[in-house]
Amino acid sequence: MCFNEHYTTTQLIRSLYIYGLLITLILKEMSRLHLFIAFIVFCLFFTSCLKDQENDKEKIVEITIYPETGYGASIMSDIWTQPLIFSDNDDNQKQMLVDIIFEGLDIDYERGYKYTLSAEKVWMHEPLQDVSSIKYVYIELLSKEKVITENSEENIELFVSPETVKFTPKYPSEFEDDQSPKIYNALHTKKTGSDNWMTLPAIEGFNFEEGYEYVLNVKKITQVDPYLIRFVLLEIKSKTLRN
Repeated sequence: MCFNEHYTTTQLIRSLYIYGLLITLILKEMSRLHLFIAFIVFCLFFTSCLKDQENDKEKIVEITIYPETGYGASIMSDIWTQPLIFSDNDDNQKQMLVDIIFEGLDIDYERGYKYTLSAEKVWMHEPLQDVSSIKYVYIELLSKEKVITENSEENIELFVSPETVKFTPKYPSEFEDDQSPKIYNALHTKKTGSDNWMTLPAIEGFNFEEGYEYVLNVKKITQVDPYLIRFVLLEIKSKTLRN
């Protein structure tokens, strides 16, 4: 823009004002365009995130199954059993295989052996009710190693609850004459100072009376071949009546 000498001051101010308005309008239109583009990008990103959330997340992991089983029951059952104890190399946290889907798990598990296998870990977008939101899909067995190789004995102190619980052994499984799983009224017990409960069909030499809680000294005997764990009473330290 140029001005000649015949422009009055009023005309000059008016011209500058008009050009200022034009520049402001141009800048506003550019800002609106940028805002519109930013909005489109945000919508595309948000839609992509929603699609990711709607899909299951998957990852190949290495699973370790440990040589001794645990004691536990499904949230949908009052019958205790012997779940496998496992961890994966994604978080290395030991846990019992209870209320966790493990599709296609095909190993002939024997206590005393450590198993390493490959599996797909799946974070389910819509998990089934009463099961973990994480499931596993078996791929292949990588190794099987015997890690408990010697018989052993250990003296431990056990707390015994005043009420029994239902228990069906799994390794090995036991059956009634009609081939239904054998169910014991088992002792509900744990090592003193521990929060990990066990269910024992019997402690050799111990006569349990329901309604009493006990503290016992026992000998835990681990036999390697065939794999077997026994508990033998050494001493009744206390016996207390509970209502």
